[in-house]
Amino acid sequence: MSLNVPSRRLLKSAASPSSTNALVPALQSLSITAAAAGPTTLSTRSIHTTPSQQWSLFGWGKQKVEERNKVKEELKQTELARTRKPTQEEIFSRVRGRLEGDSIFADTTPSELAAEQDKHKDWAVASAEKKLAAAQAKDHTPTGISLKKDHLVRVVDPDPRSRVRWERKMVIRKLQRGTDPWSVEPKAERIARTERKLVYKTGYLPTSVKKLVHLSRQIRGKTVSEALVQMQFSKKKMAKEVKTELLRAEAKAIVTRGMGLGKAAAAAAAGQAQEPVKIQTKDGKHMEIRDPTRIYVAETFVNKGFIRGVELDYRARGRVFRMTKPTTTMTVVLKEEKTRIREHQERVAKKLRQGPWVHLPDRPVTSQRQFYSW
Repeated sequence: MSLNVPSRRLLKSAASPSSTNALVPALQSLSITAAAAGPTTLSTRSIHTTPSQQWSLFGWGKQKVEERNKVKEELKQTELARTRKPTQEEIFSRVRGRLEGDSIFADTTPSELAAEQDKHKDWAVASAEKKLAAAQAKDHTPTGISLKKDHLVRVVDPDPRSRVRWERKMVIRKLQRGTDPWSVEPKAERIARTERKLVYKTGYLPTSVKKLVHLSRQIRGKTVSEALVQMQFSKKKMAKEVKTELLRAEAKAIVTRGMGLGKAAAAAAAGQAQEPVKIQTKDGKHMEIRDPTRIYVAETFVNKGFIRGVELDYRARGRVFRMTKPTTTMTVVLKEEKTRIREHQERVAKKLRQGPWVHLPDRPVTSQRQFYSW
């Protein structure tokens, strides 16, 4: 009987050749010769005591050993540099100088940096020239539209002479209507020229249209002072907000439109008092107007805004409803009393033009029947 021992594993596990030589007698004492073991035993393998560093086939093993030693040396130098304490001069230089690096181009010399900049500049100029040449050489878009200047001008202004004649005609017409007393000026232009108005839209108020519409109807048709009194004594929660918005609208109308400057009050103070004008509104209300420049609320309307929040309403049988919190805006149109005077005069003139009412007027029969169907 013999004991087979892997000699290569033993040699690898050994720390040095001296320790390997020391293990040889012990290993030889464990082996049993073939004569003592009998004819059934196997022959033992001889043990090699050559160190692992001496094994090399065509120099390969020696090259690996050299690389391993080189890596160990680099790691050792790095560890020494990391654990080395800096000198006093190095500490002073770090404290007095900048802690961070100058820039990412600190290692680049000025000549190399200038060369790189010139190279980039040349590339940018070449690219721009290339694009310009391509644009000049390309006369049409991929869809077939011409890019020439003359063609583009023709598309934008196909008939320049006709356009100039039309502009000249419009200027002459406007001057004629403004200077000729016998010219027929459109009614809308005449009203915009002689009367003033302001359209003011409030911000988003935290209420619903159904609630704010009552306040909107309450101030419609009243003067600004009367509307402010109504909002001051109203029990509605949004009355205070509407009053604030009315004050803002009145201030904006006075500053930007020159409304409500009180020319009648100034004339009365100078001793030239004007007689009040009695009118009837389209609602049938009679009133006297002493100051044609007084501001009143001509129109008001309410619009929806955005949803400012949502709450859950827990109901019976496990149901859940959504309660939305709306916002609303109110638009106010302010005008002067001279507008209300004009509207009254137009209604009176229209009524006079109609003539008396006739039960059966003398008019041609235009229906299918040749007789009246009373």
